[in-house]
Amino acid sequence: MQKSALFLILSVCFVLFCGRPETPDNIHNYRLMDVCSLPGYAVDIDIKSDYAYIANEQGGLQIVNISNPESLYIAGSYISEKSVVGVAVRDTFAYLAIAHSQGGLRILNISRLDQIIFVGEDNWYYAYDVVAPGSDTAFTYMAGGYWFVVEDVRYPQYPSFVRRFSTPGNAHGIWVGESLVYIACEQMGVHIFDLSNPDSTALISWIDTPSNARNLWVDGEYLYVADGRSGLVVIDISSPDNPQTVSVFDTPDYANAVMVNSGLAYIADGAGGLIVIDVTDPASPELCGEYDTPYANSVFIQDSIIWVADRDQGLLAIIEEQE
Repeated sequence: MQKSALFLILSVCFVLFCGRPETPDNIHNYRLMDVCSLPGYAVDIDIKSDYAYIANEQGGLQIVNISNPESLYIAGSYISEKSVVGVAVRDTFAYLAIAHSQGGLRILNISRLDQIIFVGEDNWYYAYDVVAPGSDTAFTYMAGGYWFVVEDVRYPQYPSFVRRFSTPGNAHGIWVGESLVYIACEQMGVHIFDLSNPDSTALISWIDTPSNARNLWVDGEYLYVADGRSGLVVIDISSPDNPQTVSVFDTPDYANAVMVNSGLAYIADGAGGLIVIDVTDPASPELCGEYDTPYANSVFIQDSIIWVADRDQGLLAIIEEQE
């Protein structure tokens, strides 16, 4: 009996003092500057100058003045009869991804925030994400369910697709380079298109991921994938026709979105909140810090401020605490 009791005590001590991993010395702390409550569920965010544009599902498009990050307020809004799940802003237009069988792309004139005007739509597909590159004013690029769609928006009243490609998985996120486009296709990983090729050879490669590829970001020769339950997946794309996974970093919950800035990957990790990962060495990512939020859906970095679109709280302004 005494030996059993001693063994139990030693086992407990081992778990408490040896079995628990030490907290890394380089963990950073973050604090909340302010939060702006929003109607609906905040799922995506784009920032231009002093305004954050939030896709808010049944709450439509909400526009928040962020000129003072410690005093946020709603400056304009557009309520849609269909769920708004993605947003990209270019010049005086907001391009919305509408999650509905008759959703697709919707275009708004936002030159006056007190009088946002519907301009046009192309509504034959179910959209999840939209990109409107500042250097390419003629087109927007859509992750549209089982379609990757290139929309001609030179006549915003009458947007129409000029190229479309079926995808084997549910196209949920999109990243656009000069000619290469990366599509997060959930259960079917990442598909890479070269739009300088004709349609028949535009798809140049694809790579599977452990979970569901939801969102992605390109930084240099690496692709960073928010991969649902598996967390952050880092892929070497130095040869786009032969992508190779170099590392996987498991996050606490469900990686919904990722943005990389100055060697740090910021993950909107669902119930895990904001997770910050040091990817200075892409093959060996390390935890840098975290900030708890109810359910983080999207993240955007501007200057030193981290903006999180949280399903339950709205828009959060977060900053690293200085020692």
